[in-house]
Amino acid sequence: MKPNLGSVLLACGLCALSPLARTNDLRPDFQPLETDRGAWLDEAKFAMFIHWGISSQLERGEWVLFRDKMPVAEYKKLVDTFNPVGFNADEWMGLAKAAGMKYVVFTGKHHDGFALFRTEASDFNVVDSTPFGRDVLAELKAACNKHGLKLGIYYSHVQDWTHPGGAIHKGESWDAAQAGDFRTYLDTVALPQIGKLLERYEPAILWFDTPWQMDAPLGHEIVRFVRVRKPETLINSRLMYHGMEIEGLSREQRDELREMGVDYLSYRDRTIPAASPWPYWETAMTLNQSWGYNSKDTAWKTPEKVVQQLVDIVGKGGTYLLNVGPRPDGTIPEETVDILTRVGEWLGINGEAIYGAEPSALSGYGEVDPASLARQRAQEEKARKTGARARKVELEMDYHWLATQKAGTMYIHLFNWPEGDFKIDGFEGGIGKAYLLADRETEISFDLKNGTLVVDLPPEPLDDLATVLCLEMKLDIDNKR
Repeated sequence: MKPNLGSVLLACGLCALSPLARTNDLRPDFQPLETDRGAWLDEAKFAMFIHWGISSQLERGEWVLFRDKMPVAEYKKLVDTFNPVGFNADEWMGLAKAAGMKYVVFTGKHHDGFALFRTEASDFNVVDSTPFGRDVLAELKAACNKHGLKLGIYYSHVQDWTHPGGAIHKGESWDAAQAGDFRTYLDTVALPQIGKLLERYEPAILWFDTPWQMDAPLGHEIVRFVRVRKPETLINSRLMYHGMEIEGLSREQRDELREMGVDYLSYRDRTIPAASPWPYWETAMTLNQSWGYNSKDTAWKTPEKVVQQLVDIVGKGGTYLLNVGPRPDGTIPEETVDILTRVGEWLGINGEAIYGAEPSALSGYGEVDPASLARQRAQEEKARKTGARARKVELEMDYHWLATQKAGTMYIHLFNWPEGDFKIDGFEGGIGKAYLLADRETEISFDLKNGTLVVDLPPEPLDDLATVLCLEMKLDIDNKR
């Protein structure tokens, strides 16, 4: 548990900026995009990522084929037993809706080359090769329409471990069946499948990943291919650059992406950047430590951690893409349902402070989350004993409070309830009214003098995940109540 703040004076980050600084002021490298296709991301803010397929049957994550260097023919036999009778698209999308999510990104085809949709380009797909025989993507599309969600499709456009000629991670092929011409693979598998995805399922997003053999000419080709068919479909930056590269892109590389027609940046997995030079961006996170289903992974995030990360991302101008890994039978783990349901309840009360919110110049200090640090140390200890290289664990922060803002209102998300007065130093601008979002009818007294804000909060929080303090901004007023 974090130490209680009491009436400690909290220093705000970026205090030189006004609490109602415009979004673009927080992005000094901002350059307008050619179109504003991605504007709806700024309203959505929260989405569900879903990793699922025949690899789920092995219960060790979606990279099991590559990690174990399984023979391709052996791996393909998994289609014979893929019969997820527990799959219910309406239940999946109903959970996303209840969680307060606004769009979904589903793995139509991951790096193993298996398509969870009907495709004429390859018989390695759920309709033609499995006992299940149903078009999963078509059912998800119908369920998204029913629940008012936008559908995004994850498509591994160059990396494919089972189709001849598909790119392999770092060129580490292990089976003669993978040999082939990359251009032929693109022309006979990837592009035809992308075309059918656009035609049949009309995705709001094509979510590309791991572009090992991409170059600018091919990037332009794929973007043109998409735009001719569905001009409004969003394309993420992993068309061209790995997520791990995004924070280090040069100005010239970002300009290249803009000119190419990429709509938003996809940051490195499980990483929240300090800031982004791009108007629209997204961070993908896992609910535990795995993307695809892993029966041994019990390191679940708490609902409070999910809300903290959501607010942190929104407070920096981004969108939170939170992953779900269904079981092999198509059911979603109970832990996932419980976490997302609780987050959805919180958003049902406090969503005003999230949807359509803008970056804020204010943030309360925090420290590295102890559970995150413990996982890192465990990895290092395991590596020391085995001589293997330690897998990097993305350290998570545990915040005292974070802020978002919009339409003349500052929202302070309090994760650690103070005893006594809540204070912010370096606060600029005037306040007309203060209240809690969960009890907007009751005004709260405050004092604002010489840039120091003191708020007289009630003795107990209204929500154990986060209680949101609303500060309605007003100029030229008496700032003492």
